[in-house]
Amino acid sequence: MHRMLLGIAAGLLLASTGARADDSDAADQKVAADRTKVQSDIKAVDADKSKVKQAREQVVDDRQQLAKDRAAHDATAVAADKATLAADRTALKNDIEQERADKKQRREDRRELSKDRRADRREDRMDRRHHN
Repeated sequence: MHRMLLGIAAGLLLASTGARADDSDAADQKVAADRTKVQSDIKAVDADKSKVKQAREQVVDDRQQLAKDRAAHDATAVAADKATLAADRTALKNDIEQERADKKQRREDRRELSKDRRADRREDRMDRRHHN
């Protein structure tokens, strides 16, 4: 008797997972597409973080070089260092803005994914109610 109940339970479990695996409706596809977008957003944010880190290190290096040239009283090198520092600061600001934009996009895509998951679960509940 125990084996028979265990077999029935295992069969129901396999049938329910099989039915769920076969279910590839539009909502499931949208969730999968949203998940892919979120993963690409995460990669973009990580790349932006490394770019910002490198840009900050470059600005620090430029400041140090400017200080050395000022100490050496080299006017032409100081002017060149100031121009380089200004360009690197602009690049840093642009990288920070890009990072913020990518974080915002990631946040929006995560919200969309969450919304679509809820819609998919709601749809699955409705299908179960109609089948039972």
